Amino acid sequence: MAKKSSKSSAKLAMTIAISIGGAALLAGFAGSLVVLLNLQGAIPDSAGEALQKGKLAALAVPFVIGITGGIVGWMIGGRISSRLTDIALAVSKLGRGSEVKVPSTGDDEIGALGRSLQYLANDLTELQKQGDKKGSSLATQDPQVRQLRDKSLPQSLPEIAGHEIDGALASGSRGGLDYYGAAMVEDALVAYLISGEGQTAVSVVAARMARDEIQRALTQGAAPRKALSHANRVLQQSLPVGVCAKATLLQVSQSGAKLYQAGARSPLLVCQRGELREVAAEGLALGLDDGPVFEKSLRPQEIAMTAGMRLLLVNEAALRTQAFRERVLEHTARHTAMFMNMVLGGIEEDAGSDGLREDVVVLTCKRNA
Repeated sequence: MAKKSSKSSAKLAMTIAISIGGAALLAGFAGSLVVLLNLQGAIPDSAGEALQKGKLAALAVPFVIGITGGIVGWMIGGRISSRLTDIALAVSKLGRGSEVKVPSTGDDEIGALGRSLQYLANDLTELQKQGDKKGSSLATQDPQVRQLRDKSLPQSLPEIAGHEIDGALASGSRGGLDYYGAAMVEDALVAYLISGEGQTAVSVVAARMARDEIQRALTQGAAPRKALSHANRVLQQSLPVGVCAKATLLQVSQSGAKLYQAGARSPLLVCQRGELREVAAEGLALGLDDGPVFEKSLRPQEIAMTAGMRLLLVNEAALRTQAFRERVLEHTARHTAMFMNMVLGGIEEDAGSDGLREDVVVLTCKRNA
């Protein structure tokens, strides 16, 4: 069973508390200012002591109002965040293929969201039951598809001076379309993450073909842009119209990093100084165009790497995993081997006895001091 994200709940409650408390404080000061102006005009100068007490009371009232507003905001925010967290946990469990009950108490917008998600959960559960009766048509649920993929995954990744490199895949019950690897191209390391689009047999072929062509091109010394162009050409000529694969390539050298993405929707995660930001590049999926449009759409993003910075290439399933970002930030300062153990171990622990439904892929590069 997934754990509740108490950090996220506290952040939302704190934000609401600060907002309401700050607004109440400002309103209190405005009201006190009006009172002070009236006091100065209404109380004669001879009553100086009374005027002084009135000023002190007028200054104290805004802080009382602000603190009260903050407490009320914390209580309201805590209730809202708790309800949202319950819904998020239910959706996370649903993503692993489990039958769930989505909390939907109340007549407000959050209650309506819970009821809508419950209808969706019921429909998905019914479809899953029908699929089990008829026999699954998803090629990625075939164990042999996963075995074919797993045999091609690298046991270790190439090393580049001054950096810690690692990658791993946590296998789910429905997976087989995610590949990762890396190759040295001159003095740079090029890591890649490739995924299929869809779950059918032709999607399996597209993902494997994209992986093979990109790996072959990189091994022969092709730059990331040329490797992607080559793979796009091969897929466009070999596969049916509309079939495609998604790819992300990260080139790392002593001078910095460069990100290439072809149809991929998962951003590169950049961890630095306790903050996590996302970087995305533009590009058309592999196999959809015979060349000119693909070349024009491919626009990489450069990243200036500094000491201690960690880059992460992950698939979409990883980003959908409960508390993934929180774990990345919590453990990013550790050595990369320990970082991977803590992050992937937490993901598998959250999956519970049901296990992961989708493959989770994490590729990471950290620049040492």
